[in-house]
Amino acid sequence: MPIAARWRRLDRLPPARGRDPQPGVYELADAKKRVIYVGQSAVDVPNRLRQHLAGGGCVAERAAYWRSAYSRVPQADEAALLAAHRARHGDVPECNRAVPKTRDAVRRHAERSSGR
Repeated sequence: MPIAARWRRLDRLPPARGRDPQPGVYELADAKKRVIYVGQSAVDVPNRLRQHLAGGGCVAERAAYWRSAYSRVPQADEAALLAAHRARHGDVPECNRAVPKTRDAVRRHAERSSGR
């Protein structure tokens, strides 16, 4: 079952929450509002979305809308959303299928240094 929230444009992300973060699950959609990515953040969903947009790749290139839901167990809820999407469409959303970049020692150091 998809998240029961309205789609919002990515250019209207709320400001960083600072002291009041909100963990949860989220869906990203393309311009036709087809789900292209399902994710979760144990800390704050809007900040995680900003990381996706800054990082390039499938999500940054194609996402136009987002919606989210608060979750006390975001990893479990993300797994449930992915399973539901797989049951309806036969596979996970296309940007969830993206091949992760190779993480050698230099890349891991750069990620740790930049806070990602």
